[in-house]
Amino acid sequence: MNRLLALTVAITMLSGLYGLTLSLSGAYQDITDEYGGGAYFGIKADIIVGLLPILKARGFLMEVDFSDGTPMHFGTFTGTDLLINVPMAAPVQPYLVAGFWYHKDLYMTIKGGLGAEMGFGNMSGYLEYNLNFVSPDQGDSYMPMNIMGGLRFPLKLGL
Repeated sequence: MNRLLALTVAITMLSGLYGLTLSLSGAYQDITDEYGGGAYFGIKADIIVGLLPILKARGFLMEVDFSDGTPMHFGTFTGTDLLINVPMAAPVQPYLVAGFWYHKDLYMTIKGGLGAEMGFGNMSGYLEYNLNFVSPDQGDSYMPMNIMGGLRFPLKLGL
């Protein structure tokens, strides 16, 4: 019973003031052809959890890359980013992106970028630019650039 109460309180807190948001996006990845396979398109789904008024955590739920071999990634938090909002009294809200991913025995990625979000009623659209530093376990490091845009939908889970 205590676990059920704790779970209910946690879900209510996360979906209350700062909330949960589902994000669906398209990304034009490796636009500088750093990896050597050419630029490619990808589709992503992620969930964003508001931690503080200016700080959010984004966890990737699904990613499909339409490059050679079409790699797919499924699962909760296959990558995690922090979104740091820049408070402004304007319809467009800019933010900074910082991320770290580690894929065991494959590579480590450190991510930095800029983004902007604009609300449209009960959803918002966003555009984001990322520069990644990728360090594979074997081979040379590289720095691909990505442009991503999509829609964000708030999830209403409160009691």
